[in-house]
Amino acid sequence: MFLPQMVDQFWETIMKTWITKTIVVSACVLGIAGCASPVDRIAEKPYCHTDRGRNGYCTKDPAPSIAKDDEAKLFASVPEALTVYVVRYWGDGHHPLDISVDGGAAMETVPNSMIRLRLKEGTHQITFNVGGKTFDRTISGTKGEVRLLGITGTDWIWGNSSHWWTDDSVDQLKRRALRSRLIKDITFL
Repeated sequence: MFLPQMVDQFWETIMKTWITKTIVVSACVLGIAGCASPVDRIAEKPYCHTDRGRNGYCTKDPAPSIAKDDEAKLFASVPEALTVYVVRYWGDGHHPLDISVDGGAAMETVPNSMIRLRLKEGTHQITFNVGGKTFDRTISGTKGEVRLLGITGTDWIWGNSSHWWTDDSVDQLKRRALRSRLIKDITFL
């Protein structure tokens, strides 16, 4: 009788182990499948900048869709407007920053984002304010042209900050823009 009890106990242990492993593997597969669900490429929702998974600063307004973001990163011109990209670098602080065009309404940016502007041909003043200081950049262009501007800076832990318009090349700005998220796509015609 001793041997049959051992055999029964052996098979009971095997079945418990098999059932436990099956449950664990099934849970993992379902969890991975949930993570692999497709991204909604046409949804417009606020964009949140995070720094190593924390300090999320989100735009107040919904950002254009991921499909629109992909299209903007082609840097295509349009025949009826001057196209200007304002690219805000990721390491320039962890706070919203407002920019305006020709003294108009402020548009919020967050780090690692960009704004695409379609403007009338001619000369325009792009301005951003931070820490009580105003930074202006004048840009000129004609219909069908594409221009890029970059904003960078540093916020120090003791409260000081410094920001400025970059003098990066077009290629450097495009590389930064490709790693940024389109948060506004505005036409002023």
